[in-house]
Amino acid sequence: MTDVVVSPIGFVSDHLEVIWDLDNEAKETAARLGLGFARAASPGVHPRFVSMVRELVEERLRDQPHTKLGTLPTWDVCPTNCCPPAKRPGAPE
Repeated sequence: MTDVVVSPIGFVSDHLEVIWDLDNEAKETAARLGLGFARAASPGVHPRFVSMVRELVEERLRDQPHTKLGTLPTWDVCPTNCCPPAKRPGAPE
């Protein structure tokens, strides 16, 4: 038998999409295909996750003390034309 572990990497907490789509529909599909199924937990309000988010906010405020979060450009946003676009193989020059 083959097993599958699913991780909702796009979500930080359990909500309707995670619970319904994964815990119901994906689990049923796995069962129909003869696969064992497990879902990795989302971080939700786990103390280590909450602490990490708090540390990131404090870091932002420390590095830019006169800014409000989310209102001004920050160090983690590339300015326009900062990075050249990736060239796809076979794409015209």
